[in-house]
Amino acid sequence: MSRSGGGGVGDTSGTAHMPLLKVPAGPAGVELVHSRLIEALGGGPPCIPVPETNRYFSQEFISGIERAINPARSLQDSTVAVLTTSGSTGNPRGVEFSAGTLNFLNNYVNSGAVTGHHVDTPPQWIAAIPVTSVGGFNVVVRAIAAGLPPLALSSVGGASPFSIDEAIQTIASVKDSPVMISLVPAQVRRLLGTSEGTQALKQCSLVLVGGSSTPVSDQIRMRDEDIKVAFTYGMTETTGGCVFNGTPAPGVGIEVASETSVITISGEIIATGYRLATPTEPFVPFNSSFTTKDIGSLDMDGTLSVLGRADDIVMVNGVNISLNAITEIINAHEFVTDCFVLPDLVALIVTSSPTDDSIVDELRKTIANSLGNIAVPQFRSVSALPQLPNGKHNRQEIARLYG
Repeated sequence: MSRSGGGGVGDTSGTAHMPLLKVPAGPAGVELVHSRLIEALGGGPPCIPVPETNRYFSQEFISGIERAINPARSLQDSTVAVLTTSGSTGNPRGVEFSAGTLNFLNNYVNSGAVTGHHVDTPPQWIAAIPVTSVGGFNVVVRAIAAGLPPLALSSVGGASPFSIDEAIQTIASVKDSPVMISLVPAQVRRLLGTSEGTQALKQCSLVLVGGSSTPVSDQIRMRDEDIKVAFTYGMTETTGGCVFNGTPAPGVGIEVASETSVITISGEIIATGYRLATPTEPFVPFNSSFTTKDIGSLDMDGTLSVLGRADDIVMVNGVNISLNAITEIINAHEFVTDCFVLPDLVALIVTSSPTDDSIVDELRKTIANSLGNIAVPQFRSVSALPQLPNGKHNRQEIARLYG
């Protein structure tokens, strides 16, 4: 069964059949998604947020999102929302969600159980990342469940640069509710760079960090500061983060293939399926499990360690080299603010210190000692690395610029 609001599965005559929600940057966009999602969960039209053009979202990027959503084709009857994958390789995919999928982890997250620090009253969520992607959209979902509209930073969705001062002030403004916030690693690093920012993070009842891998040095710093943080693992297809600090949420199943180490996730957090553009196959269901493109390992107690993407393993002279392992070592350096390792073992690094040569010498020695000389990359200093709005590296643009 499917629904379309006007067009059938084979109808490609236009794009007006499915109501797209054009979301402006800033608090107004968060408020719009919040109100429209309440309607959708109550039986109204599905919530299908698409960003308007701004400093984060080019028209080309938005056009890719709209193609992935494919609004001329019908939806499954259970669908209340449609989002797209990040498209880090240049090809976003439309994903449909049911109400049950979106709401499955609300109680677990809103209670603070993800870190073991339970709260007794509904939390106040702060929206700091784009609500048109699954991480920020989940902030709206959790806020609806809590019964408190999210407080939005003025920078959210690319309206302006992220402001440490505003984040600190917004956290401090909440007096009568536990504060919860979802951030990307770059925002965390900036807040940890000041004593006031660190103190603000400590005032939160829950800090979710996802979107990309958090440097080990920042993970250690947050734990040393006793910040109630959950480093999340998940993707759009799993309705965002469903593994917190390596531990799957209740009802979430994790399997790691014995031969390939590829991770498969199962449970009610799995989205309904992909939207496709072909007339004969407009929709592909996931059937409660999703095989990722990541590799990992499970400890004896079931803790998941994500080792990187399956396509981040390269062979050099017959030896498998993990680009993710190299990246983690580089990111752990105190003067490295960002890095990306290309498949030909060229490490692009952004540093906060002009003494690049000494940093590179230290990194070469550390990588050689940890992974062997064969894993030592060539280094190239760059001023910045292209990122997607959700904080992930824009792999396609990096390959175009430096590949």
